[in-house]
Amino acid sequence: MKSNTLLFVSIFLLFINEISAQKTNETYDEAINNAIAKQYPEYHTALLKVLDDFELELIIKKVVSDGSYQSYVNLLTKISNDSTYEVVSDFALVDSLSLNSKRYNYELKNIMKSVPLISYRNKAQPKSIAFNQRASEIAAKKKEFSRSDYASLLLEVYDEKDFQIPTIRTQLYRFLDPNTNHIHYIYMGKPTQGE
Repeated sequence: MKSNTLLFVSIFLLFINEISAQKTNETYDEAINNAIAKQYPEYHTALLKVLDDFELELIIKKVVSDGSYQSYVNLLTKISNDSTYEVVSDFALVDSLSLNSKRYNYELKNIMKSVPLISYRNKAQPKSIAFNQRASEIAAKKKEFSRSDYASLLLEVYDEKDFQIPTIRTQLYRFLDPNTNHIHYIYMGKPTQGE
């Protein structure tokens, strides 16, 4: 009898979780950002400030004409056509992001635990995951993944609405930041015997 009750409760909880995931039109990427805002409000506010400050730096240095989506599309298009295209900035983006993470004890793993990916399995694939999968495909096909490839992929996967999401803006700005010796970790697949 206990096992039947336990099984019933488990199925009921799974059903409730499924219904709550279907009720929202929120994407996984949006859910992650909403969880950050809820669990780490001071960090979220500081993150938005850093991102806005970096964007202002790009405007002042005339890297982009303004903060519009089209300005970033133009910039990414230039980079996708010329991997050596230089972005000028004196802003210490990574230092600012790291400082805020430490100051507000921000832990991404806590956010990831609070927003289980499985809850979004019936929705469109999260764009952050699609980005990594496409990067892996490109790298496997070309045996490399250049700065131009990264810029092209940002344009391919993300749209105007996505570029408003703080974590995606962070990804974009880390890519653009000339002062970051940022390594982009991308899952490349499991090694085979021949590798």
